Amino acid sequence: MTASAAEPVISTRTITVSNPSPSISCRPYGYSFGTLATFTAEFHLIQFFEGSTLVKQINHIDTTGTLYRSDDLSKTIPYGANLTRTFDPAANTITITGLFRYTHPDGSGMVALDAGRTFVVPPTVISDTGPTMVEWQMAVCAALAAE
Repeated sequence: MTASAAEPVISTRTITVSNPSPSISCRPYGYSFGTLATFTAEFHLIQFFEGSTLVKQINHIDTTGTLYRSDDLSKTIPYGANLTRTFDPAANTITITGLFRYTHPDGSGMVALDAGRTFVVPPTVISDTGPTMVEWQMAVCAALAAE
């Protein structure tokens, strides 16, 4: 007997948010404003099954967008992500690699970057080799305050 693996199930979808929508609050970092975001996210999902059981899920995600100060929509910075999220249902773990979050006001350099590898046992982050979400949010809020 020979074993044969089922073909992976591949799907793509794109989500676009074109009206500025609530994103992160800058209040915890000493600012009186929050942020709003517009973005386009492209998802390329690859699922592997044994019979009807999901055994692995790989999601390549590419996002580009704009963050706005909630109190002055003329103050903006671009942001995005280019990452791979791998889900192992048997172990109930998520591994995220790549550029999880980045921002760069004028293309000349990064204001904040969260690159590396994040390992999660939902809902708990077990390890994160890059800057944390809080560090990224603090940098974004500071950049928007300086705009």
